[in-house]
Amino acid sequence: METKTAWRPHPGRQEYVLTISPDEAYEIFYGGARGGGKTDAGMAWLLYDHEHPLYRALVIRKNADDLRDWIDRAERFYKPVGGMVVGNPPEVRFPEGSVIRTGHLKDDKAYSKYQGHEYHRMLIEEFPHIATENNYKKLLGSCRSTIPAIKSQVMVNGNPDGPGFNWVKKRWNLQGIPMNPIWTTDEDTGLKRVFVPARIQDNPTLYK
Repeated sequence: METKTAWRPHPGRQEYVLTISPDEAYEIFYGGARGGGKTDAGMAWLLYDHEHPLYRALVIRKNADDLRDWIDRAERFYKPVGGMVVGNPPEVRFPEGSVIRTGHLKDDKAYSKYQGHEYHRMLIEEFPHIATENNYKKLLGSCRSTIPAIKSQVMVNGNPDGPGFNWVKKRWNLQGIPMNPIWTTDEDTGLKRVFVPARIQDNPTLYK
């Protein structure tokens, strides 16, 4: 992925996950070991289409404390392309007019406040902490596009834990310890989804 930021993806899984277009998969699950570079990949992924003034994205974290950490990193990550963190709840605004909004999952009712919104990209971190598949589907209803120039896509990431891990495994057809990407098709919508395993070995910044 070529961006105006100083960041570049590590060759391998991190680079690969950023090449998956909305035409190839509507849902991307980048999951696995802690330290695999999932958060940075998600931040870079959100930059696609950010130069379109109507581009809107949403970042979901499990709780407000984790959101503060993400915002601290986002201030540094997006500064080279003019991104500024403003407001409460925080959002990243770009000179072109595009916006990355943030939210959290404090309770089951939190999902409903995004209904009726339009987000072209949706990043959900700590994904297996979503307790039910139904709550996830409520979020998916807001990841859509009425702008021909922008196609919608979801990226989720997380570790192999959390109260929703069983339904997550079933949705992505995960068995054992996957070593390669797993592609599946939603039986109801016909849309593609892919799981890309993240390993600490894929992040040479941490793994020596």
